[in-house]
Amino acid sequence: MDTRGSTDPAEARDVTAFLAMLRELKERRGLTYRQLEQRAAEQGEVLARSTLADVLSGRRLPRPEVLAVFLRACGEGDERVTAWLDAREDVATRARTATAEAAAAERAAARTTPDAPDIPDTSVTPDVSVTPDMAGNRSRRLPLPVWARRTPVLIASAVAVVLAATTAWMLASDASSSTAGPGSSARTDRQTGHSASEGTPEGARSGARGRGAGVPAGWIRIRPAAAPALCVTDGRVQDQRYPSLVAVQRPCGGVAPQRTALEPVGTDSYRIAWVHPDLGKGCLKALSGGAADGLLEPWEACARASSFRIEPEADPEPEADLGSKPDPGSKPDPESSRTSGKATANGEASGRYVFRADGGQCLGVRDARTDSGVELTLQRCTGRENQTFLIDPASAR
Repeated sequence: MDTRGSTDPAEARDVTAFLAMLRELKERRGLTYRQLEQRAAEQGEVLARSTLADVLSGRRLPRPEVLAVFLRACGEGDERVTAWLDAREDVATRARTATAEAAAAERAAARTTPDAPDIPDTSVTPDVSVTPDMAGNRSRRLPLPVWARRTPVLIASAVAVVLAATTAWMLASDASSSTAGPGSSARTDRQTGHSASEGTPEGARSGARGRGAGVPAGWIRIRPAAAPALCVTDGRVQDQRYPSLVAVQRPCGGVAPQRTALEPVGTDSYRIAWVHPDLGKGCLKALSGGAADGLLEPWEACARASSFRIEPEADPEPEADLGSKPDPGSKPDPESSRTSGKATANGEASGRYVFRADGGQCLGVRDARTDSGVELTLQRCTGRENQTFLIDPASAR
């Protein structure tokens, strides 16, 4: 078996070349799909044979975490895995650029007026980086973090944000008032996130139809799978490199009175919203640049917050290896399913999920640590357990 990492993934210029290199790596290692699945399982990871076969025989890039598990099963070390993941991102970026250029050329060819001005694309919100020169001037250059209201200037900024949001809400409530019963109120208390008539989080009912299968509605807990006694909530950065409150893992018993909800922003996409009776509502925004890079901070401007595709953790699929017969003596292991929820003390299910963001990034616990106070960050998807979370109703506490 050849265990040398002679393939340079950085030489791949497109998806086809990248997938060809993956097939070459598998052949050079001399491993079957079944053997790769078994080697991944020995490392505590999941790599379904059918999924891998679809990846290597298809025309689409594998997800970063699937790629990482495959590479580790092939015997690639951490440096080589990083090189492969970097190459995958480069290929994906080139593919997106080529697609955007082709679409722009098609729009240009379809114009009937030669001098028609370009219409700016307002569907994409530009990324906002936290740079050193902006750190002390957040109230003017960035949406106000929910727990940064400490001076009259910041309070004035917060009032402006609330007024703008209230105006938008009033316009939206006019369109939905016909569904309310006589005498009922559609007002939502911005301090608690409750409807005037019901004790459910803002957005939980209105977005129910956009909610993915299995994702709980209402007040929920988000717990790291590797440390289920801890919950995702607010806290300080341990090394004090960033002054504001950010997302950390702390004992679930100390989270109250703050509550958590998942607000739908599209099909299977959600914002993580916190509601505190004194501090108000904040939605987690992934920061970029400087000391805050990757941290998640609660912002009042929820429309600018980060959204996540919440996907069940992948199950191993008991499918036969391509070109080989299934082992007649093998039986499915009921303990091997990693997505089926575990029952909580009151019988409610607790599902395992991955919070996936754009750019091949996932929500994860920093350095895969399991102690209290460790920050959550946006990091490259790897498929490891520190990027898997349990979601269950808050009533399960």
